[in-house]
Amino acid sequence: MKKQIGLLLVLALTLGSLASCSAEKVQDAANDAVDSVNNAVSEAADAVGEAAENVGEAAENVAENVGEAVENAAENVGEAAEAAVEEVKEAAAEVVVSEPEEGTVFDQMESWHWRSFECQYIDGNGEFSGWAAGGHYENDEMAAFIEQNPEWYKDTALMAAWEEADAPFGDCINASIAADTPWTSDPANNHGIMFYKTFNVKDVSESSLYELYMFYDNTVYCYINGEPYFILDGNCTTQDWNGGYDLIKCNQGDKTLREFLHEGENYIAVSIKDAWGGREFDAYMAYELGSTKRDLEMIPQGADWQYTVFNAPYIDGEGNPEGGAAGGHFEPDEMADYIAAHPDYMSDTATASSWPSGKAPMSSGATGWEGPNHGLFLYKTFNVDNLDEVKGCDEFNLFGDYDNAVHVFLNGVEIYTDDGETVTQDWQYGINAALDKDLVLSALKGGENYLFVTVKDAWGGREWNCGFRAHWN
Repeated sequence: MKKQIGLLLVLALTLGSLASCSAEKVQDAANDAVDSVNNAVSEAADAVGEAAENVGEAAENVAENVGEAVENAAENVGEAAEAAVEEVKEAAAEVVVSEPEEGTVFDQMESWHWRSFECQYIDGNGEFSGWAAGGHYENDEMAAFIEQNPEWYKDTALMAAWEEADAPFGDCINASIAADTPWTSDPANNHGIMFYKTFNVKDVSESSLYELYMFYDNTVYCYINGEPYFILDGNCTTQDWNGGYDLIKCNQGDKTLREFLHEGENYIAVSIKDAWGGREFDAYMAYELGSTKRDLEMIPQGADWQYTVFNAPYIDGEGNPEGGAAGGHFEPDEMADYIAAHPDYMSDTATASSWPSGKAPMSSGATGWEGPNHGLFLYKTFNVDNLDEVKGCDEFNLFGDYDNAVHVFLNGVEIYTDDGETVTQDWQYGINAALDKDLVLSALKGGENYLFVTVKDAWGGREWNCGFRAHWN
C-alpha cells in the first residue's frame, strides 16, 4: 500500500514539474507573440508616418504648382482683358455717329410747267361763276382734254412743252407773288389748270423717307411717275381743299411715297379744278436719309367701309328745318333711338358686317348720307400680323378728314371723341391726332380687329375719310 502511495507521489511530482515547464513555455510563446505584434505595429506606424510625410510634401508641391498656375492664368486673363478693352476703345474711337441727312428734293415756290383750261362754272343757284355749292361746269376744256388724253399724266413730252412759271399758282398764299396765268387773271372762265415738274432722287433704300407737302384749292389729282398717288374730288359738292402745306400721304393704296420713286429723274403731275372761292397750288418734297421714322397704315384713307345711315332731321338754333344756324337739335332722331335700344351697338359686329360697303370719302350724296340723313355708322376690319412689333411704335394716329361729331371705337373701346353736340366746332380736315397709346394697346390684338365709327352731321358739309396707323419717330 505504502509502495503504491509512493509511486503516486512520484507521479504527482513529475506531473507538477511537467505542468510548470509547460506554463513557462506558454508564457514565453505569448510574450514572443506580443513582441512580434508590437514590432509589427511599430513598423506599421513608422510606415504610415513616412507615408504621411510623403503625402504632405506631395500636397505642398501640388499646392505650390497649382498656385503658380492660377497666378499665371490670372495674369494672362488680366492681360487679355486689358488688351480687349483697349481694342474696344480703339474701335469705338473710330466709330462716327452720323445724323440722318435731311433736306428737300424740291422746294416751295419753285418752277413748274403749267397749262390752264377754260371751264365756266355754273353754281348751284344757276349763276355764272357763282359761289353756291352743287354746281357744274360748262364749256369744259379740261374735261375735253382728259377725254382725248386719258393718261395725260404719263405723257412727259406733252407736259414738258407747257409754259413754265414759279409757284405759287393762285390767290391764297400771296396774290402779289402768284404766277401770272389765266387761271388767276381770268377766274370766271379759267377754272382748270395742270402742272408738271421733274426732280432727282439719289437714294430709295428702306432707310430713306420721303414726304410730299401740298397746298391745294381745289379738286386735286396728283400722279407720281405716272401712277395715281393722291386724289380728292368733291365734285363741286364737298370740301376738297386745304388751307396750308399739309403732309399728303398716298390714298390710292397702301404704298409709301418712297415706293413711287426711283433713283435718278422722277416727275410729278397734278391737276386742279377750282369751282368757287379761292384757288391755289404749290408743293414741296422733303427727304430724310438714314431715317428710322416710318408708318404702318392699318387703315388708309380712301378705304372701303361698311355703313348704315339714320334719318335725323336737324332743326337749327333759329328753329329752321335743315338750317345752318348752330345750337339746334335733331327731331326726330333715329340714330339716338337706335343707340338707346342697342347700348352695345359699337360691338355688334354681326349686324355691322351685313351693311353695304362704300369707298371713302363718305360725303354728301355719296352713300345716301344727305338730306335729313344726318346720322352715319361705319365699320371696318383690319389685321395686325405682328402685335409685338406694333407695340413698339411711338404713337397711334387717326388722320384725315371728318365732319362732324365723331366717336371712334377700336374693338368696342372708344379711343377718340370729338363731339361738340351741334354747338362747338367738331369737324377737322387734315387732322393727324395722336391717340392715347395705352388705351389703344388695351384694345388692340393680334389678328383681326375692327374700327366702329359714328358720325352725326348737323349743318354744312359732311365727311368721313380717316385712316388709322402706328407711327415710329
